[in-house]
Amino acid sequence: MLESALKTLREHIDFDAMLACAGRRGADGVVTLAQVLGSHKIDAHFVAEYADVADEDVAGQLFAAYPRTVQTISVCDYRDLGERETGSVAGARAGRLMADYLEKYGFQHLMLAGLGSSYGLAWITFYRHDAAKPFTPEDAEWARYLVPGLLYQWQRACRLCVCTELPSKLLPLTSREMQIAILSAQGLLPKTIADRFQLSTSTVREVIQNIRARLGIIGRKMTSDDMERHLALPAPPARNGATIGATISSTVGATIAKRGPESVSPPGYP
Repeated sequence: MLESALKTLREHIDFDAMLACAGRRGADGVVTLAQVLGSHKIDAHFVAEYADVADEDVAGQLFAAYPRTVQTISVCDYRDLGERETGSVAGARAGRLMADYLEKYGFQHLMLAGLGSSYGLAWITFYRHDAAKPFTPEDAEWARYLVPGLLYQWQRACRLCVCTELPSKLLPLTSREMQIAILSAQGLLPKTIADRFQLSTSTVREVIQNIRARLGIIGRKMTSDDMERHLALPAPPARNGATIGATISSTVGATIAKRGPESVSPPGYP
């Protein structure tokens, strides 16, 4: 099943490595891993060490809230998060940690595509080594339509029974700022958000105002529709044009660590 999926994906998307996972989104917005669905050329240590940086992966929260959004990001994007003039100390640290983590394993670009179904959340993260070859809007377009169907089949095969989209310009936020943005867009009042995170209402209002300014919202509240309006992929630039997005947002368990960095198939498949 994995080999068939890889063949289908490679017909339209060029990538050096791939990791597919499934899990659930908790009430706090954190994604909990339930299953490794498959992998291709992923080092076991890369998977295991994600636990050390997961809390700093601001972009991962985008996927937790908006799983059907196809997002891409580069190491440079993460470093920009740390170097922007208006960045906080926490944001700078998060950017550096994620950039260093990816570069340690030779990854320069990644693209995430996923879905939320009655079986829970599932996602595939594609990786590239070449810094001069970012994922493009065309790649994202293919992923938008190919990945959900493949993931749903894997979810059903693995019997993982349980059971929206942010613009690139929102990426350079700290973890707390991202949580505030998501809750505000979902309709929670500043005081309610402030109480939840034990912050002052004025601090929450300031964060919301800054985000509204980025989106050009004047004289009204921010909604999910405002953010989704920015999701449309830009007109395809030159093949080396870069976009911003997100990486995986949960920690993978011991499945790959035990079986090594070679391709791993869904349980029950060779």
